[in-house]
Parts: sequence; C-alpha cells; structure tokens
Amino acid sequence: MSITVYSKPQCSYCDKAKALLTRLGHEYEEKVVMVEMSLEELYEALGKQVRTMPQILIDDKHIGGYNELVEYFTDKGLC
Repeated sequence: MSITVYSKPQCSYCDKAKALLTRLGHEYEEKVVMVEMSLEELYEALGKQVRTMPQILIDDKHIGGYNELVEYFTDKGLC
C-alpha cells in the first residue's frame, strides 16, 4: 500500500492522521505544503483545489482528510 500525506506545519488533524497510520502499522510519505511544495503543486498532484489539510492519497487514489481516512479504515474493519 502506497500512502502519501500532504500536510502543513502546526496542523492537529495532520498529526492525528499520521498517528493513525503509524498506529495501524502503515508507512507513509509526507509532503509538507508551503515548505516542500507550493499550493499550486498540491492542487496539481490532487487534480483539484482543496481548502483543508491533511490531504491523503492511498495507492494514488485521493481519500480526503483525516475524517475520510478514519472512514476508509473503518470500512475495511481496521479502525
């Protein structure tokens, strides 16, 4: 499973998402917006504009933010 977390500094939901992934034993790549990449690059990577962080891709599929990540793993019986 390939997971990318687009996050920003000082973001509690970003921290929660990364903690959930770690707790479930999943490795992920983190890309910090406004540090490692611009908003325009984020929009290009996701294929749309977003207003919230984090934004998470699993196997190149856009999952959404923290709440959608919880729902994704709950639906799979892992959370």
